[in-house]
Amino acid sequence: MKCIDRIRRGFAGALVLPLALLGGCMEYEVETQLNADGSGMRSERLVLDETDDSDLALRPEAFKGLMHVREKDGWSYKKEADEDGDEINVFTRRTPIRGWQTWSELSRRIHIAAAAGARAGFRAGDPEYADVGFYNAVQVESGQGAEGRTITFRERFYWENLAGVLVDYELRGFRQSLQRRYPQLAPDRRGELVGLARGAVWATAQQGRWDMSESERVRTFAPLVEHLSAEAARIVGGRQPAASEDFFAAEFQRLLMEEEDEEEFESVLEQKLPGAVLAGNTLLVVRLKMPGRVLEANAHERDDGTLVWEFSPWEAVIVPVEVYAESRVDE
Repeated sequence: MKCIDRIRRGFAGALVLPLALLGGCMEYEVETQLNADGSGMRSERLVLDETDDSDLALRPEAFKGLMHVREKDGWSYKKEADEDGDEINVFTRRTPIRGWQTWSELSRRIHIAAAAGARAGFRAGDPEYADVGFYNAVQVESGQGAEGRTITFRERFYWENLAGVLVDYELRGFRQSLQRRYPQLAPDRRGELVGLARGAVWATAQQGRWDMSESERVRTFAPLVEHLSAEAARIVGGRQPAASEDFFAAEFQRLLMEEEDEEEFESVLEQKLPGAVLAGNTLLVVRLKMPGRVLEANAHERDDGTLVWEFSPWEAVIVPVEVYAESRVDE
């Protein structure tokens, strides 16, 4: 079984986060059969390897709750042996689709919660982050053209609120330094400075900062740091005699150019966002069978008429991952 065991995160590159108990290497297979009449079938299979070397311990009910693979979610569970004879945990779910209007019911059926509070029936991580989660959204359309009927399939995979949590994590040092340097700074000015920093963190993340080495960050963002430092000093201005571009230059360099402490970040994820750790150790494999002749698709590969995509949920932290295909049915 293929496995992703590294979380790509910008704070310090790829970070290995081992799992324990009901945790380990996971492959989440999503297979969709779309028929010409609008009917179809969705089959899901989550395969979990158990590992002994781990720092993240989850009870079975917490694992099932975070991954939403409980019986009440329509899943069944059994233990099997893989091709090497090793024991694996297998969760399966099948959802028949009756027609065109029911494809949208598959939306948000894939759900990996980063954390959960007592309201979920179990506790895992910090309940403050119970609104952080990984989801899907499905859209299927049929249209008539001059050369025949076309059918399009789109499935978007995305995170809600995770990027904001990661940005706030990066800002914690900036907030602390700002408080120490300017303890009497007016709240509106403090908010303006934090907003400036948050915008910079978010914009540079969208530019790929989380995938850059430290030297690449220095080359890429040096002009931005200079601009931000001058703007921050202007915001503080004459209201604070200690206003200094040098102070802000050092802060923005640390914020945008230097790498964070891996161990600290790992500890934060394990304690507060265990579901995000599970997602980071999951390989999502999407298979799609379209009716008729495929005209266009962004699939990673084709396997005997089946379109195939493979990715980690963490690839969707900043920009959603979209699966797309269009086919023509001759009638």
